[in-house]
Amino acid sequence: MYGLTSHLGSLPDLSLRPVQLTGFTGSPDTLRAMIEAAQGPLGEKSMIMRHLVEEIVQNVFPKDYAGEIVAIRNWAAENLRYTNDPLHVELVKKPQRLAEEYYHRGVAIADCDEIACWIGTAALQVGRVAQFVAVGFSEPRVYSHVFCRVLEPRTNKWIICDPVAGTGEREMASRVRSYQIWSLDEYPDHGPVEES
Repeated sequence: MYGLTSHLGSLPDLSLRPVQLTGFTGSPDTLRAMIEAAQGPLGEKSMIMRHLVEEIVQNVFPKDYAGEIVAIRNWAAENLRYTNDPLHVELVKKPQRLAEEYYHRGVAIADCDEIACWIGTAALQVGRVAQFVAVGFSEPRVYSHVFCRVLEPRTNKWIICDPVAGTGEREMASRVRSYQIWSLDEYPDHGPVEES
């Protein structure tokens, strides 16, 4: 162990390692894992996540719910660096893990499902209703991307929060050919609440 740590420096705490999905059969597995992560002890119930979300929204005017949602989305765009999963493995990092990576390195690395999961969890942390939207851009029912949308309670309108699309969220949404909506209010063993 001495030789390994002398070359690598200090090893990260692996007690909160990401969930590695085995027996992956498609997007339903990923979405169920995302919902479980968002609802769990390292998601909505995490005080580390709560602390980070409070930092993010602290300068937003009280009861400016749209402002809180946009602040969360913009923070994710600036601090969660997108990268793909390994070629043959579907990973889902827990939201608290991304918060810890951010506190440790000043940035966290995540793919679209992890970014959507983090945003959904942050939305739950400030009392908002959130959904994951799996989308396909070509063949029907072939989903290649997922993002989070959050309900603004005053207008009752959904705000798409997809930092992966950058400033092209509207354009991305216009290219969607099929979708599934998964509610964060459902238990992980449920399927989509809406599909097209």
